[in-house]
Amino acid sequence: MRDVLLVRLTRILVLTVAVVPACTKAVPTQVVKVAPAPLPQMEQHAEPLNAAIPAELSKIVELPKTTVGDPIDLMILEAQLQFERGENLYKQGFLQRAKQEFDGAVDLVLEAAQTFPKDARLQHELTDLVARVNAMELAALRQEEGLTDQKEEHAAIDDLQHVETFPALIDPKLKKEIEEDVKEITHDLPIEINDRVLGFLNYYHNGRGRGAIEVGLQRAGRYQPMIERILKEEGVPLDLVYLCQAESAFQPRAVSRAQAKGMWQFISSRGKEYGLRQTWWIDERSDPEKSTRAAARHLKDLYREFGDWYLAMAAYNSGPVRVHRALERTGTDNFWTLAEKRALPRETINYVPTVLALTIIGKNPEKYGFQITPAAPLQTERVRVDKATDLRVIAEAIDLPVEELRELNTHVLRWTTPPDGLDFSLILPKGYADKFNKQIASLPDSKRVLFREHIVRKGDTIGGIAKKYGTTVSQLVQANNLGKTPVLKLGRSLIIPMSGLTPPQLTSRTQPSAPSNRRTAAAPSNAHVTSYIVQPGDTLSKIAAQFNTTVEKLTSWNHLSSTRLTVGTRLIVASQPQAASAGPGAIQKVIHQVRQGETLDQIATTYKTSVDAILSWNESEDLSVLHPGDRITIFLGDNNN
Repeated sequence: MRDVLLVRLTRILVLTVAVVPACTKAVPTQVVKVAPAPLPQMEQHAEPLNAAIPAELSKIVELPKTTVGDPIDLMILEAQLQFERGENLYKQGFLQRAKQEFDGAVDLVLEAAQTFPKDARLQHELTDLVARVNAMELAALRQEEGLTDQKEEHAAIDDLQHVETFPALIDPKLKKEIEEDVKEITHDLPIEINDRVLGFLNYYHNGRGRGAIEVGLQRAGRYQPMIERILKEEGVPLDLVYLCQAESAFQPRAVSRAQAKGMWQFISSRGKEYGLRQTWWIDERSDPEKSTRAAARHLKDLYREFGDWYLAMAAYNSGPVRVHRALERTGTDNFWTLAEKRALPRETINYVPTVLALTIIGKNPEKYGFQITPAAPLQTERVRVDKATDLRVIAEAIDLPVEELRELNTHVLRWTTPPDGLDFSLILPKGYADKFNKQIASLPDSKRVLFREHIVRKGDTIGGIAKKYGTTVSQLVQANNLGKTPVLKLGRSLIIPMSGLTPPQLTSRTQPSAPSNRRTAAAPSNAHVTSYIVQPGDTLSKIAAQFNTTVEKLTSWNHLSSTRLTVGTRLIVASQPQAASAGPGAIQKVIHQVRQGETLDQIATTYKTSVDAILSWNESEDLSVLHPGDRITIFLGDNNN
């Protein structure tokens, strides 16, 4: 470990000397400020996975005062520089890579702390870094961004714009074979075989489209039974299931260049027209079942309008107004004539023969050389969630991997179900509804989310709001970036830190020689914060029990996006005192009865403990609002003295 640290120290020393060449003695360096060049603007959703990081992001904007000869100072400096790179990436919209830089900065300090375990500066720096990352995630949430939104996928429909399949030389023998194949297999959509359709058959059979259709037909197994059931209920041809293949290859998270979304690629206005809700919290265009119902009804309406399935499909792609104008301009009533006259956009001209080609292949894939093993059909059920509830809380309560829960609920954009979703339904694997109703239905509001929201009303004060929710003024100020002289505005939305949100505070009998000028987060004063390496067979529940903490806190401290753990991963943990039998130096259990006007902060001060500790000891109780006479469990022990 020391060898690794020496390499890093050498690297950071070279960097420091390069920036401050005049430094010749082991004295604190001066602050060097470099005016950063303007950085390119980038929308968050457009972040490419392999995009190059702009050179400007690697420039040092400000170097802290550092003693060059002090290895701990240099390690802290390296961590701070890595954190600053994360901040720059974050500001430019590179959110996932920003998170990697933040995690890397924390890892650096953790590794240094293992080598120098008694140095209070490293302990303080770790607490500070975790608090700053937490603050940025809160800011992202407030700005309607978030570091962990549902990811977007490529929409198959975008591939049609530039595909050239017509005119093409078509083997007459192949055409005859396909016509015979179509006659042998039942279709409820009229299937016309012409050179345009044959061109797309060749594109998917032997051309660049082969990979896309393989992936789509495999994924179709998850949704096809549900789609065909809804198409049948709405009275439209079942073969239109392959229109979904053309649009998105059955990908619920697909987003096109035109910002159409979901398996059926609804634009925002059309989705709203058919009842698909779109808020900051959810987008039902990505709900497989609801969007399928909307698509079936839209296609049925278009067929009633045009009296022809080919024109209905063309209108689904380019809009009914454009198709009507093309028909009026050409004086025809036939899609193929519109295609010949190029009266429609190229994508639409390609769209109808694409759907027909995909239908022919999809009904008999083996004939065209596809060895497809469809995914198993989804067996799901829905439950009502009428209060904001964190998906991680739900996943842990029903013992379901959180990524599986998110994969089923692609319409949920954030980590939390909508707070105003009185008719919102969450999708669960079949057989989980009973467990959900037992574990979640009676869960108090304070345990449902890792934050709460308060709308400022007339007469509200920071102290009064903190008292109402059992938090502290400093936590409210930090979470909402209110500054040194906070002023509340009527109607403003405040984030209220709840159990599991505030990162742990490292404790030491030796305090840093000088107080940090950066904000730090309050945390259990009687907790011992350290790191833990995940072992084979570990789960978050087991680790939480081992350190007498909660899964929610482990998830928050370590910014976990899944309950699945990888062996060898380093986790930040904070152990709380365990209740023990009476005896010399044993921990004592005390039941405190709340008095009029008391807050959790006051109670914690009285017993020389922390709000987080009290909340962890009383997890089954709702302590978001205290009432006179409420009984709260407190554990007293040597660590409290």
